[in-house]
Amino acid sequence: MTQASVRTEQEALEAVPLPSSGRAWFAVIALSIAGVVSYIDRQILNLLVDPIKADLGLTDVQISLLQGFSFALFYAVMAIPLAWMADRHNRKWVILGGLVCWSSATFMSGFAAGFAFLFVARMLVGVGEATLSPAGFSIISDSFSKAKLPAALSVFTGSGFIGSGLALTIGGLLYAKLEALGPMALPFGTFQPWQLTFMAVAMLSVPLFFLLLLIREPNRQPDNTVMATDDAPPAFEIAQYVGDHARVYLPLFFGFSSFAAAQYGVGAWGPSFFGRTFGWHELQVGQYLGPVTMFAGLTGVVAGGFVAGRMLASGIKDATLKLSMIAVASALPFAIAFPLVQNPFVSLGLLGLVLLLGTVPFGAGVSTFPLITPNRMRAQVIAIYLLIANLVGYSAGPIFIAALTDNFFADPKAISFSIAIAAPLMMVCGIILIALAVKPYKAMLAAQSSLESQ
Repeated sequence: MTQASVRTEQEALEAVPLPSSGRAWFAVIALSIAGVVSYIDRQILNLLVDPIKADLGLTDVQISLLQGFSFALFYAVMAIPLAWMADRHNRKWVILGGLVCWSSATFMSGFAAGFAFLFVARMLVGVGEATLSPAGFSIISDSFSKAKLPAALSVFTGSGFIGSGLALTIGGLLYAKLEALGPMALPFGTFQPWQLTFMAVAMLSVPLFFLLLLIREPNRQPDNTVMATDDAPPAFEIAQYVGDHARVYLPLFFGFSSFAAAQYGVGAWGPSFFGRTFGWHELQVGQYLGPVTMFAGLTGVVAGGFVAGRMLASGIKDATLKLSMIAVASALPFAIAFPLVQNPFVSLGLLGLVLLLGTVPFGAGVSTFPLITPNRMRAQVIAIYLLIANLVGYSAGPIFIAALTDNFFADPKAISFSIAIAAPLMMVCGIILIALAVKPYKAMLAAQSSLESQ
């Protein structure tokens, strides 16, 4: 193929139009609402830790396996195949299939009478993240220009913190009402308040299903390479691409996963921390911690995305990485302090700063992946990141804290010390890893820019 024909083909590919602004933002809003519901279903367990422990006789380590490892196990088996489907087929229907699965599994969590049943049910709830995030990232990436992409993705990513907060706020109110009524007899058995709470929140997926039907599948945008095709690449090609750029991808995969470990560990055990340390009931946790989680987490993610977009537009090529490292480093002292202070509302305020600063990478940093990954393998590369984020972040974060509490301190009320040790260590690890990726990342961007200019 001659250089002239390559340019002609590239120009034709570049003619693929983006959706209108209204249609693009409708997709972001609808997918973000799906993210909210997904996280409510996922995070409601964190509010119900102590009632579940008391009823089923579980340890903190067993609870941590339900909070994170159950999701990671599902990811290890199904995340890449589901992302492969998103790269080859209609992404909306992939998400809708995931919605049916995760909401059904949330409802069935209410039938759990032991650890094994609840573990399997929570594992299947993980299908929400395994379908929604890769396919959602892919849809949004095909709906916005590169300059606007970090902001759009930050809104989508921030939806998880709204869901986390609502899981506490709505869940706290709902559980308090159900607790006041006591065990309830239904046609298919008698259930405890925590079981009924699972069943109730699963019903939120019914109106969501019809909202997602309104999303229109966008055209897949061409890759910035003369090798672009309409077919999703096989796994070995993706492995080769990631391997060729391992000095960029591996530190970023594990660095952002370390940030996720810190945030998810705090999020998983925050409700129990306030309950065990300050004697807060689930209703109080929902009233106070829920709004802080929503406001601080969402603000950090969305602000991070918008600031990163402005920095990119001003010519700072590694803006997504620099901003992430600065924000997390700023959060470190507050992560150490909030579990150790004696006043619950001072602790809550410091935790808000941890969430505000520590969540910036989930808007600014994670948008790095679609910026450097060819379109036709984008969902699968994001799925690889999410697989690692689950194994390292959503799994290791809660387990690290629980293991310190159960095995090192051997005291449930020592959870404050466990959080003060584990979360900062994971944040420092993430900063070091991201710093290692900065130089090769800039070199990769320069090489891509040179290819586009040919």
